[in-house]
Amino acid sequence: MSYASFPPGPHASYPAPGAPAPGAPRRVRARSVVGTLVVLALLWGLVLVVAHAGLQTVTGQALDEVALAQAKADRNAYFPRPVLVLAQYAPEVVALLAGVLALVWAVRYRRWTAALCAAGAVIAANVTTQFLKHGVLDKPDLGIQQIASNSFPSGHTTAAASFLMALLLVAPPHRRARAGRWGAFLAAVVGMLTVVNGWHRPSDAAAAVLVVAGWGLVAALAERLIGFALARTGRARCGSAGAGLRRYWEDRSRRRRRLSWREDRGDSAYVPPAHERQAEEREWASSSGREDPRGGTRNSGEWNDAAQSHAASNGGGQRAASWDRQSPSREAEDGSPWFPARPRTATALILVVLTAVLLAAAVWWPYPTVAGTLAGRITVLAGYLGIAAAAALGWAAVAARLRSPIR
Repeated sequence: MSYASFPPGPHASYPAPGAPAPGAPRRVRARSVVGTLVVLALLWGLVLVVAHAGLQTVTGQALDEVALAQAKADRNAYFPRPVLVLAQYAPEVVALLAGVLALVWAVRYRRWTAALCAAGAVIAANVTTQFLKHGVLDKPDLGIQQIASNSFPSGHTTAAASFLMALLLVAPPHRRARAGRWGAFLAAVVGMLTVVNGWHRPSDAAAAVLVVAGWGLVAALAERLIGFALARTGRARCGSAGAGLRRYWEDRSRRRRRLSWREDRGDSAYVPPAHERQAEEREWASSSGREDPRGGTRNSGEWNDAAQSHAASNGGGQRAASWDRQSPSREAEDGSPWFPARPRTATALILVVLTAVLLAAAVWWPYPTVAGTLAGRITVLAGYLGIAAAAALGWAAVAARLRSPIR
């Protein structure tokens, strides 16, 4: 009986020799790194601008104080007591749920490199916030705020937002849009609740979100560079450090088995049948991207063409066509399936413009800006929109640079 080999189905293909496995990063472009650093400088530059305006200027301190007083008045007037009690624990609950889900996704999708970078971003963001608050920034007493001690940036907002950012970094690409959208929304809500609870002023929460977003960009860049380095060494063909380690042990056991066939038993060694050796070599080639063990060197296009012709000859043309229709029509710059980034940058820019308009209206209001008046409500609304704009801008910047493959 002969075991004539035939090409596999459309779900499998053999890469060309020396080519990276499907989903492995091909390269990290210099313009991508420079663009990430420029956006990082923009985000952290906004932190310095907000710090100077909210801490060192009379107008900034006055607007912050009016927004805080108006938020306290609205809290007592519009929110029932059970909601206020739950709002006291919102940062801890959000951080805990986001951290647990990030851990589940890291284990489920084997996103070990992303999890390591995300953990580093969480630690660095919280350390940066405490360092800025207690070691760098100082709030002068200008006779405006009742408590002149520095609370900039917000530690509560940083803790919750950092775990939400970790969730975005660990999320697989097909879940990343939802993780980004909900992460930005929850980060903004937590920042607003710190104002409603009377813990922080709007500038504190907005700066905390921007600090977290900056470290999210650093973590995204680090993950990409590490993934590219692992792909270059051939230890991350499947896109993770765990897969590279498993591949190493598989190659090692395969080499030992071959040595036992050839050397340990000499001429009397057992040699598997040809069809078993071909099946093993074919499986090895499909997982490692090496050359065809049967002598030829077929690339992925030739194998897929052969698979389609084989399916058509056996009445499976419709299945092959349907498989082709399911393939993504766009690809990222690393060759991976393309997924949209959420939230959109346009959404963040719209929120920034609205915040600037409301702040301008509060500053040039013809009557005194005090709590309980229309100017006070405009001021607190500008503060809330500023927190939302910071969250949308930061999460959109990170999501737009996460273009790693499905793992």
